[in-house]
Amino acid sequence: MTGMEVVGPRRWWAVAALAVALLVGGLDLTVLNLALPTLAVSLHASTAGLQWIVDSYSLVMAAMLLPGGLLGDRFGRKRFLLLALLLFGAASLWCAYCTSSGELIAARAVLGLGAALVFPLALGVVPVMFSEAERPRAVTVLMGSTIIAYPIGPLLGGWLLTHYWWGSVFLINVPLTLVAVIAVAFLVPESRSSQRPWLDVGGVAISSLGLAGMTFGVIEAGEHGWGSASALATLCAGVLILAVFAFWELRVERWWPGAQPLVDLGLFRSAGFSWGTGLSTLVSFAMFGLLFTVPQFFQDVRGTDAMSAGVQLLPMIFGLVLGAAAADRLVAAAGPAVTVAVGFALMAAGLGVGTATHADSGAWFTATWIGLIGIGLGFALPTSVDT
Repeated sequence: MTGMEVVGPRRWWAVAALAVALLVGGLDLTVLNLALPTLAVSLHASTAGLQWIVDSYSLVMAAMLLPGGLLGDRFGRKRFLLLALLLFGAASLWCAYCTSSGELIAARAVLGLGAALVFPLALGVVPVMFSEAERPRAVTVLMGSTIIAYPIGPLLGGWLLTHYWWGSVFLINVPLTLVAVIAVAFLVPESRSSQRPWLDVGGVAISSLGLAGMTFGVIEAGEHGWGSASALATLCAGVLILAVFAFWELRVERWWPGAQPLVDLGLFRSAGFSWGTGLSTLVSFAMFGLLFTVPQFFQDVRGTDAMSAGVQLLPMIFGLVLGAAAADRLVAAAGPAVTVAVGFALMAAGLGVGTATHADSGAWFTATWIGLIGIGLGFALPTSVDT
């Protein structure tokens, strides 16, 4: 790793700048969900269109997260971080003034590309600025900014949608991003890896195509049913393409001397890694499914405004925090397997109770099962990711 180490209080100001960048990216994962009912009307978006508006961001971000880190390692982390922030700000501006659902899907994909570069590069510059003893505190500050985005997102999104038009949920990113750009430019040192890592372009392309196929299949199934020929065909195609990706990753080092696979599939020989990855994926499905449907229920069925819908999502956030705090003690006492099992049981109980919800259900009833799911998420998500 090469680069000049930063000393003195300047490095903590640099961490603050990076924390702002991660906060903006974290907000975008939750703040949009409250705008979905408004987008359905303003942009004449179907349910499938709304799903693509949400998924285009996370799909591109998932596909480009590892390549983003490798580009910074190879060509300079500060350089690509500044590029990522500028791209994120420009894409946010584009999202705010989109006039159709198709245009917003494309803009959100570009936004996801910017976020995919910001997250690994922000963490990648920390070892350059801090000693091994101080590094955990700096990483905690950065990850804390992302966690803070969860409770802020629904409240901020609700307030903006109550007082301004839907584009404001994206426009709020622009000044925060500009602050981060200026701070990174002056406070963060340039650094890169002492080695020049090989970028697995083929792996990026194949995995992206497979993920897109599976995402399209799930969205088609949601709109036309799981018996839909187009849904089944695209799901099967996505699975087959991901199988090709696995074959590619196993062979790429043999085909090109010095090449490095995008994903080390040998990691999946570890039971902890395999189960942790699979379970955290299932937990994420539950969380984002809830965030997609519940705001629409509050606004379209119950007729609440966006601010009230944001407030009514807070039991899930508070439950997540409570569950995560209790999970640490349970892991120490009973181990991660028991902790994750408790989390899934609580989520299942909350989702089961939630199926009895109807238009006239009381606020306390809804808050109870949403909070119960949040507690389950708190037990299961951090523990499975850590495993």
